[in-house]
Amino acid sequence: MKPLQVSYKAFPDQSGVSLFSPVLSVQVALPAQNAPRTRKFEAIVDSGATRCTFHADIARHLGIDLKTCQTEQTTGISGAETTYLSELVLCIPGGPVTITASFKEQLPVAGLLGMNGFFERFVVTFVGGGQYFTLQRIDKT
Repeated sequence: MKPLQVSYKAFPDQSGVSLFSPVLSVQVALPAQNAPRTRKFEAIVDSGATRCTFHADIARHLGIDLKTCQTEQTTGISGAETTYLSELVLCIPGGPVTITASFKEQLPVAGLLGMNGFFERFVVTFVGGGQYFTLQRIDKT
């Protein structure tokens, strides 16, 4: 597969200055065969995230009962927090992959694409200056 070039997205801060982030349009679904996918939404490509993490509202939209999910304690910039784990199909360039994703109530974005589930399947090259990043799929699973 030829590397995919994706432009960074500008996000204005409180003072109106644009900050650029690597963002990818994705969909998720339950692992059941022919399960409906969500509409496309933007997830930040985050090399500091341990796993792919999505807002808890996405889990509820898919019908996942967070109370029945395995939990995991995570520690990040916002401190310690309980996350809920579930298998998902992540629909990304090059085809869908089944991952163990986490869900958080207090996530300030729709999703983060992290090391487990995303970076293990792609070579990601961040190009300086907030211009673009490239993705090269490294597996077929």
